[in-house]
Amino acid sequence: MRNLINNRADYDKVQEATVAIKRSLDESERLVTGTGALAPTIAFSSSFALIFREGLESVLILGAILTYLEASRNTKFKPYVYYGVVAAIAATAVTWFIASYVIEISGANRELIEAIAALSATAVLFYVSFWILNKIETKKWMEFVKAKVWQASATGGFAVFVMLSFFTVYREGFETVLFYQAMFGFAKYMEVYVGLGFVVGIVVLFIVYYTMRKIGKRLPLKALFGLTMGVGAYLSIAFIGNAVRELQTLDIVPVTNMIGIIPRLDINLSTMTGIHPTLETVIAQIILLGIYLVAASYVLVMRPRKEEQIAKMRKSRAQLEEI
Repeated sequence: MRNLINNRADYDKVQEATVAIKRSLDESERLVTGTGALAPTIAFSSSFALIFREGLESVLILGAILTYLEASRNTKFKPYVYYGVVAAIAATAVTWFIASYVIEISGANRELIEAIAALSATAVLFYVSFWILNKIETKKWMEFVKAKVWQASATGGFAVFVMLSFFTVYREGFETVLFYQAMFGFAKYMEVYVGLGFVVGIVVLFIVYYTMRKIGKRLPLKALFGLTMGVGAYLSIAFIGNAVRELQTLDIVPVTNMIGIIPRLDINLSTMTGIHPTLETVIAQIILLGIYLVAASYVLVMRPRKEEQIAKMRKSRAQLEEI
């Protein structure tokens, strides 16, 4: 970089050298400090929570579809539900290889692509978390599932069940690809723990499916949805911190150091939590956390109270009309 400056090279070349130096310094720190124990634990638990969160909705909807077909004696449609699932898994695998190839050939723009992936993952997690909040009550969730199944059965035809199961699984698969690409971008040298969390999550999903279908045990949906919403909120806050940090590495976002005010975590722990000692990353995380807290307070506390008051008013009005 010094030689480029002395030779009055173009600004773009100097900037590329600066980014390469920052990448090399981060890589050196990872090699010197090692992964430790806490960062791999976070990588494993985050990976497990991601695949479990993404797979839970698919398991519930597919279970409801198959249960309905058995109850209505329309078992002839069951193989087409499985065909849609297999096609969705294949499409998810293709999506993963395409995304990996794009990142692999990105070269000098790798940090920018990783930052965009992290921001996209943050936005999707934000949407999904509030979608779950709106259906955290078991009654609301079951109404949603029944509407899906009724729509498919009312339309009729084999293709309807293939497409319903395909899009049910592939939508979650596409989100999973996005989230894991973002996570692998930050979990350097911890890929084994991310993969292990993925495998354990898949196993637990099969257990949940078996419990629901074979044993007929009802799941504590409110607790599960509340847990997955919390995990989604945590991961989106971590992703946005890392995304802003990547943009700072590229000199797209300014850097205001807060070393001494905020403790500087080792690089593996900081990337798994998104906590970096800069004002810009902290502000981004605090804003997102504040939005989550306000929205959760409204959905879980304020709105139920308002609905309860409206219900009481309607009941009182009905009693007055009877009188």
